[in-house]
Amino acid sequence: MRLVSFGPKGEERCGIIDGDWIIPFPIRSSEHGLDHVIANWEKFGSTAAAVNQSSPGSVPLAGSRLGSPLLQPGKILGVGANYCDANGAPPKGPPDPILFFKPASSLAGHNDPVTLPFETGRVVAEVELAIVIGKSGHRVPVSEAMDHIFGYTIANDLTAPDVMLGDSHESPLYFQQGRGKGFPDFCPLGPWIVTRDAIPDPERLMLQQHINGHIELSGSSALMHHSPAVLVSEVSHAFGLAPGDIILSGSPRPTAAGRQPLTHGDILESRISGIGVLRNQIVAESRQSANQPIRIFKGPNGSY
Repeated sequence: MRLVSFGPKGEERCGIIDGDWIIPFPIRSSEHGLDHVIANWEKFGSTAAAVNQSSPGSVPLAGSRLGSPLLQPGKILGVGANYCDANGAPPKGPPDPILFFKPASSLAGHNDPVTLPFETGRVVAEVELAIVIGKSGHRVPVSEAMDHIFGYTIANDLTAPDVMLGDSHESPLYFQQGRGKGFPDFCPLGPWIVTRDAIPDPERLMLQQHINGHIELSGSSALMHHSPAVLVSEVSHAFGLAPGDIILSGSPRPTAAGRQPLTHGDILESRISGIGVLRNQIVAESRQSANQPIRIFKGPNGSY
């Protein structure tokens, strides 16, 4: 089953994809969000299974705006350095997953523009399998972790490396990971959530990132160093789990050509087999439109 949030920004309703149509979810307008539906799936699951194209209010999928499937998740957790190389060599780093937060304000939907903030001279993107939590839990063992997953979607973890590194060459306390990964639009998500039953093996999916049609990142989720079950368990120990939480599970290594910084006008496509394509156009922000003082971040080689 594929679940979407569709409609104008700020007015999204939740729906179900049936072929080339979106069927609005039959719940009260005050409870219209997918966040609410997922948190109460025992109540709404049978209703979702019963809808079809003859349900009232169906709209064509083509031409409909698809927003971020989840609008106000309680937590968005990123995972750093979680993919082995093509030969299976694990990434360098600590034995436990590297976890960080991205704010809900960084979410963007399918085909939404992604703005490059004027503070940075370089933004890079990373296609990632996003795990959507469906059941609360704390200190969940790995053997039970998959039971807490509601489904999966596509995410892109955008980063401004110069902002993130900040003045960390002077002190680790000056590392600006939240700022460098948390700008508005720095977490495109979508185009829909595919329920767990439709993806029985999330470790056998192909991930690709295209920029203007050029493949920049490509690899199988089988190369994950920490599996989805391990990540869910680790997050549960560190922060607890709640329905609607999102875990970004990391990105494959770049192709031989290396990383390509995003520029104005680029088309970023994030693809995962079994889910679909998340597409966004890149738009540069001008300092004039930002209407705020210019903040210059300094690094070991001077300002940037």
